[in-house]
Order: sequence, then structure tokens, then C-alpha cells
Amino acid sequence: LRMAATAKSDLAALRKKTGYSLSICKKALSENNNNLGEAEVWLKKQAQAQGWAKAQKLQGRNTSQGLLGLSIQGEKAAITELNCETDFVARNEKFQSILDNLAKTCLTLSPPANTEEQVTKANISSDEISQLKIGDGSSLADLVALNIGQIGENMAIGEATLVQAVSGLNLSGFAHPATETGFSNLLCGRYAAVMVYAHVEKGPTPLPEDLDIEKIPSQICQHIIGMNPTCVKNPDDKENSLLNQTFLMDESLTVEELCSAAGIKIVDFIRREIGRSN
Repeated sequence: LRMAATAKSDLAALRKKTGYSLSICKKALSENNNNLGEAEVWLKKQAQAQGWAKAQKLQGRNTSQGLLGLSIQGEKAAITELNCETDFVARNEKFQSILDNLAKTCLTLSPPANTEEQVTKANISSDEISQLKIGDGSSLADLVALNIGQIGENMAIGEATLVQAVSGLNLSGFAHPATETGFSNLLCGRYAAVMVYAHVEKGPTPLPEDLDIEKIPSQICQHIIGMNPTCVKNPDDKENSLLNQTFLMDESLTVEELCSAAGIKIVDFIRREIGRSN
């Protein structure tokens, strides 16, 4: 009992002195035979190597740049946000790798079930996302801290948005300005949009020849980014209704006329931009 009390006291002392998490302090003591002094030295070395010391040092620096990451898997989509200090770092492959991890990890979550709705949307706080675990058992916060040490610039996880559609509906997405990544299921940009839609019978008016029917869903997402509608359709607010707006890619059509010609029924959509919560 006395040994357990001493170990608990050392753990509390180490955590208070260094400010690191309980799990990290436990590991430091375990690696150094519960020697408080040696554990502190080891912890500082490890923290330096993994970026925690750098992360704490840079914590207060402004992170006004960054990217949104959009990933779609079946009837589910995740839009995640990672902020940094400069646009240069946002184009870094390591930065985009973190964004890919954020999106993949968020896609493992399920929004609260709502049997009455065709589409369920949920916002996930940055604190909640930070604690999510990745493949090696570390947290997303650990991953960001490690890369802060390697890249040398402050980074911060932003809020995420999950979209879940019922079976039978389709999802399409677009990010702007499109940032090339080496990740097959990740779209990156400062703006992102997801549209949930169904295939329906085409209307009597044919689609203009210069429009490719396969690209229409992603082009409507591009329109959503550019024109910033607030609803699918509202008779009292036609200006901000998506279906009433003139289509960005072909001003001879409204979005509603385009959807009729393409055999698309828009169920819902979401639009995000960097630095602004949904």
C-alpha cells in the first residue's frame, strides 16, 4: 500500500511539474523504474522527439491558415479541418497526411440515429476529435504534436462535420480551391461542400450538350461553394434557395431545371469554409 501511495504521489508530482497527460507521465515512470528525477529527464527527451515540447511552445501562435478535408464512404461523409500558420505548410504532404487521418478516423464514427430523417448531420468538437485513437493506439492530438515538432509550425484541429444518409441515397462532394494530394479518397481546399441526392426520372427538357451528366453532382457542389445557398428550396427566400439560383456553370438554367434534366433530386447539402464553424 505504501509503495502504491508513493507511486501515485510521484505520478501526481510529475504531472503537475511537467503538465503532460496522465498516460504519458505513467509511461515515463514505468520506463525509469518509478524514479521521479529520471522519469522527468526521459519525458523531456521523448517530448522533444515527438514534438510535444514544440507543440506547447507554439500553442499560442495564430493558426489562421489550413485546409478542410472531405472524404466520402458510401452513404457517409466527413468534413474535417486542420489549421496552421502559413499556406505553405498547408500544402505540405505531412500536413495533408494528418488531414487524411482526421477524415478516416471521423468516418468510423456514427452520427446520432434519427429514423425520421433521410439525412443526419452532426458536428464534432475539436476536443472530441483530438482524443480519437488511430491505428497505432496514439491519439490524433499525439499525431498533430509529433508533426508540429517535425514541421516547426503550430497546428490545431478544428471542428468536424459528419453526414449520414439513409440507404439508397447518393453523396457527392467538392473542395475549392482543389489542392492535389496523394490520398485517393481525400479532397482538400479552403471550402468544401457535400450534397445528398437521389436519382429520379428525367424531365422533358434535355440536358444541354456541353454538360456531362456524370459531372453534374460535383458541379452542383461547386455551385454550392460559389453561391452559398442556405436551403434547398424556400418560396419565401428564393435568392438563397439552391434550386432557384442560376446555375454557376450554365446561366441559361436554374439549378432546379438542371436537376430535372439530369434526373437528380437534391435532398440536402452542407457547405463549410476554413475558419468558420458549420
